[in-house]
Amino acid sequence: MRSGEVALDQSEDGLTVVTITGEHDLNTAPVLRERLEGLIADATPLIVDLTEATFIDSSILGVVLQARRDAADAGIGFAVAHEDGDDAVSRVLEVTGLRRELPVHESREVALAELRGRGAAD
Repeated sequence: MRSGEVALDQSEDGLTVVTITGEHDLNTAPVLRERLEGLIADATPLIVDLTEATFIDSSILGVVLQARRDAADAGIGFAVAHEDGDDAVSRVLEVTGLRRELPVHESREVALAELRGRGAAD
């Protein structure tokens, strides 16, 4: 499986979007975990954007869920973005029930508005 990329984009108001593109599995989970842990340690509100991901496995879901718990424990804003569709990522989010649990917002813009509306606190 070809590995994907993890990119960080910080907005002017201190929110960071972690964009996951391509295919992600057990091989890329440590990189994602390290990036998310670093942002949470720095108290940076963040969005995990799965819109450009073509595949994620349970290890990636585990990293995202742990980051959500860690952000909540630290009082840091956290959101996930991914448009509902018929791709592999949408199917995984639906089958696992995580689309509702996280919750997953329909776009990066909606997730940003949600965090900004809450003062970037979860």
